[in-house]
Amino acid sequence: MKKLTVAMIIIIAIGLVSYGYACATGINIKTSICAVKFIKAMTSDNEVSNDFAHVSAQIIDCGQAIEMTMTNGYPHYEAYLNYAIQNKGTVPIQSTSLAITNPNPEALKVTSTDHGGTWLQLGQTVQGTTNVTLLETAQQGGYYAFKVQIGFACNINHPRSKGFWQQEFYKALCEAGEGQAILASTLETYLNQITAVSQVFRFTGTRQSKFTLAFSILKPSNPSSMEAKLKAQLLALWLNYVAGWTSGYSIDGKTAQQIIVGSENALIHHQTSQYEYRKDLCDRFNNICEG
Repeated sequence: MKKLTVAMIIIIAIGLVSYGYACATGINIKTSICAVKFIKAMTSDNEVSNDFAHVSAQIIDCGQAIEMTMTNGYPHYEAYLNYAIQNKGTVPIQSTSLAITNPNPEALKVTSTDHGGTWLQLGQTVQGTTNVTLLETAQQGGYYAFKVQIGFACNINHPRSKGFWQQEFYKALCEAGEGQAILASTLETYLNQITAVSQVFRFTGTRQSKFTLAFSILKPSNPSSMEAKLKAQLLALWLNYVAGWTSGYSIDGKTAQQIIVGSENALIHHQTSQYEYRKDLCDRFNNICEG
């Protein structure tokens, strides 16, 4: 037993030294980019046989807004804008509402699609329409313009990579918390929460022992088994989940919770043929903001 304990200490020490080198030389964690733009603006109107009024729209402000104009308008004239918004960044975004800047509310009634609560994943597009009606008070042959602006917000609480969590536990263990993004007390709370519900991970004893075990799981020996690789990515996903950094994200239509449950079931029931697939799912989720 004594020899086994000494061997374990040596293995962990080697892992800490090798990771210390990684910390010293720097870990390349890409910056998350929040970028959403209008990519389409098409107009039409309610005129059939007559063609007195004219409507047009153009995307402006680097894709952040659409300006719609109507010339030679008249009361009861209706114009329609069909638009598309695309997430061109590296993080999911959630809609609030479109902002309508209407300098002539007495003459124009403007309504638009309500995108409230809509999530856009990386590269995803959402369609919408804006309807405009010239009211009785509108001038005959008048010129009117208004602006539609994007109302989406980035999800800044995005998942972090396995390397990020390795770094946090390494600093908590060996650098007395210097440069940590997450307090040691918070890291311990996360591990306690995982222990309470996970069927795979158990973190008990002192804070030091919990952190040592977490680090050894996150940084398995090289070479390591596919089971160890799966557990490393799974623990990172668990940490992202309890930190509240997985909301609104999905991989192949699967949420973090679904991936966690499937991965734990594979480990519990020794479904070895599933290990690599599950590891890759966790890995992709943890790195979803890497672009």
